[in-house]
Amino acid sequence: MKQPRFIDTLRLPYAEFGAELKREVRVIASPQTTGESRMTLVSCVLPPGAVSENHVHDDYDEYIQFQTTGEVELDGVIQHVPAQGVIHVKAGLCHECRNTSGSKTLYLTCIFLPPLVPYGLYPDLMKRTKDQLQR
Repeated sequence: MKQPRFIDTLRLPYAEFGAELKREVRVIASPQTTGESRMTLVSCVLPPGAVSENHVHDDYDEYIQFQTTGEVELDGVIQHVPAQGVIHVKAGLCHECRNTSGSKTLYLTCIFLPPLVPYGLYPDLMKRTKDQLQR
């Protein structure tokens, strides 16, 4: 039986997203990086005060786990999210995650179902991730 592989996510390549306060986005597993065909697993690191800017995924449901407390805006409604809280964002729903802390980094784990089709910064990020994972 093949041994499980440990992936140090903070050592994976990342792309910076955001207008002012940049967030680090890493693709951990996807069809393009690991061959995982059922979903895309993404890690986001938001510095204090950062947001994920309102956006919509028309073709994907997204489950977002907040490692620490923060806020999410879903179609204009703001909700507090406790540490370890999970939000289910259905396809087509406008959403934004917010780090409301003035001093702590917010770590998000995001699962996209079905897998995310690469766009924007994702194709290059996925290629760099695959290359690193193959070393």
